[in-house]
Amino acid sequence: MQYTDRQYWLWLTLAFGPANPRKWNALSHYGSVSEAYERITSSDASKILPQDAKTVSAANMELVIKLEELCAEKGISICCYGDADYPQRLKEIYNPPSVLFYSGDISGIDDSIVITAVGTKTPSEYSVDVSRRIITDLAANGVRIASGFTVGLDSVAHSAALRAGGITYAVLPCGLLCEYPKENLESRPIIAAHGALISEYFPGDNVTSLSFRARNRVLSGLGLGTLVLQAGSKSGALSTASFALSQGRDIFCIPPHELYNDSYAGVIGLIRDGATPVFDSGDILGEYTGIYRHKLQTKPLYKKQPKKPTGEKPHRIEPEAAKPEVELVEITEAPEAYALEGTKKQIYEYIREHGETHLDQLAVGIGDVYEIEAFLTELELDGLIRSLPGNRFSV
Repeated sequence: MQYTDRQYWLWLTLAFGPANPRKWNALSHYGSVSEAYERITSSDASKILPQDAKTVSAANMELVIKLEELCAEKGISICCYGDADYPQRLKEIYNPPSVLFYSGDISGIDDSIVITAVGTKTPSEYSVDVSRRIITDLAANGVRIASGFTVGLDSVAHSAALRAGGITYAVLPCGLLCEYPKENLESRPIIAAHGALISEYFPGDNVTSLSFRARNRVLSGLGLGTLVLQAGSKSGALSTASFALSQGRDIFCIPPHELYNDSYAGVIGLIRDGATPVFDSGDILGEYTGIYRHKLQTKPLYKKQPKKPTGEKPHRIEPEAAKPEVELVEITEAPEAYALEGTKKQIYEYIREHGETHLDQLAVGIGDVYEIEAFLTELELDGLIRSLPGNRFSV
């Protein structure tokens, strides 16, 4: 039976899982996604690794059709890797999403200045105020803002973009039907009307310990650059910056308010490593004026807002006075680490146990050097290890 290209891509995503990079390795052995489906479902599983065998065997077109019906019923749009409207920027990243589920409008991403703005869930008053000023001015001048939709500075970024009449994209670490975070649920239709809610996860998928970091590679991939608003030494915002760097994107940072406060340590490290400090929106706009001048507008700079009464949380998603304000609270996300298995897990644990490790040590202790090199690349892109001069690696 002949199926549509979308159905083949949905089958592939069901077979391997939304954020599983091994789907691309398997797909490379076939001429197309439809050929992969025909051969794999005809008992040709020679290119399927043992850890994927169970989900591949369970995937079928009946499930795909039910998934399409669910999306149609819930008003969820589907964009597959092979579609003409799939963002080219995401095609350029390591392990691009094979399918995007979204609510809103994702057209025009490739022809626009999109800046990914991320930061801590527990920001200082300084960071809230400065972030709001800079994001407001960027959005007022035609820059689209992408962020992670969680509480804290992500919400400040979305809210500032909306209040400025701009477009914002919320990239979720779960399916669009998952009620996460509960504190921002009322703002979902607002963002969908002024941008889009985007996820690579199936509509009913919940947040897991795997999904935050996986989400961050998509979040950074949408932007021409990533702006880190505030980050401590262990902030999840740093993983987004790490992905942005590996994707060849620009890195921007708001300079810290207190040099010796650990809540700014992540930003200090990025600036030391060459990130561009941002003192006003012009430091970002100037990077893209030459290519995207036609997309920029001339709007007044941010005007200082009346100071909030003491005790009232300043980070709300509130695009206009007629919309209900959503009070945000501080919560903790799940641990940011991929679930490792097989040889990849063995390599990571070996380096963690032995400290700085040479490639030759891994080859002696584990096995084939070419396979090890491939897994080392994945682990580095995942942000779990770092490479050192002389073929050495450490956690």
